[in-house]
Amino acid sequence: MTIDDIELDLDSGPIRVKVLHDSPELHLGGKSLLKENSEIEVPRWMARELSRGKMVSILERDALDMAALAKIHWRESIPGSREIPQMEYDFFHRLRGLLADLSEASERDPTKRIDLEKAQSQFKDILNCRLRKILNAAASPLTDSSLQKMTAEEQVLFSQLSTIIKEWRQKVVFPEDEK
Repeated sequence: MTIDDIELDLDSGPIRVKVLHDSPELHLGGKSLLKENSEIEVPRWMARELSRGKMVSILERDALDMAALAKIHWRESIPGSREIPQMEYDFFHRLRGLLADLSEASERDPTKRIDLEKAQSQFKDILNCRLRKILNAAASPLTDSSLQKMTAEEQVLFSQLSTIIKEWRQKVVFPEDEK
């Protein structure tokens, strides 16, 4: 599985939304799909588009916002920690959504640029902290519980790194087998 496959899978996955107003222009078999105040499940990509059009509000389990990002950033950057903390499977997908929202908001309101830059900085820090831990894990035996703590994208990276490291070790330890 590639990162693009993961992105497509996550974008196609269901998410609950609350319909803000009737939309007779969206119908199936003569019935309106969007009835005011109803909660429905739609693919994530559709929820994003309907939300941009102010037709629905997304009902995320725990919305990723600046406060949640700061908490994750703090947890990930504890000095000396080699353990990979649990991370939601779709964390990076949700974080890219937060960054897109902040970017859009900063275009309308320049004061939001500060939030965008802070979120981008925290994103890079989280990414780098987790990357170091994944590199360490790929070079050593890993338990299934550690793999379950990784995001979808991290699992792909871990798998690729593990294969590369295993092949490299084989070539270094037994170079005559290459002939």
